[in-house]
Amino acid sequence: MSPPSARRNQWTLSAAAFERLLAAFSPSREEAARRYEDLRRRLLRYFIWERCPFPEERADEAFNRAARRLEEGEPVQNIEQYTTGVARLLAKESLAEQLRQERAYSGWAITQAAGHNGLSDSETEARCLEECLSQALSPADREFLLKYYEGDRSLRIRSRQEMAARLGIGMNALRNRALRLREKLETCLQQRLRGNGLDSPA
Repeated sequence: MSPPSARRNQWTLSAAAFERLLAAFSPSREEAARRYEDLRRRLLRYFIWERCPFPEERADEAFNRAARRLEEGEPVQNIEQYTTGVARLLAKESLAEQLRQERAYSGWAITQAAGHNGLSDSETEARCLEECLSQALSPADREFLLKYYEGDRSLRIRSRQEMAARLGIGMNALRNRALRLREKLETCLQQRLRGNGLDSPA
């Protein structure tokens, strides 16, 4: 996942924009700097707590967005509340992106675990898999299966142990449930691939 600044339209925080941002905190340069640094520390803790990648970059991006709005003439009554609101929006954006990436990776892991690693049309496979994840499984089952295949091998072991403990079942029961759901997903995937003129590899 790339830092937020790499995905935004290019806008550079100029010296004038930064001075305008500080002035929004307090007319006193010393007091403004103190409040700015205090808020930045709180934003860092917030992004770390929310498990957002690149917390420092996201804290800076929150200030940059606030500074940009000030430069555009948007009235901001309370810069600290405004910037905190921007940070919450950034955290939501981060979560949405993580979910998209985890879903894509988990779907890939499911097909790899089932032996689907040689299809001639990866875009069609990905689309069919997405449709099956959405339509063949209930939201709860889909979340369970994606979580089951989430992460690398070392992380999966711990994650699956936590899943079993949370559900109050043993590891064998957890594996059996994942297997049943994967088979259901595989059946759907094979049918859709055949419908798109692709044969499932043996």
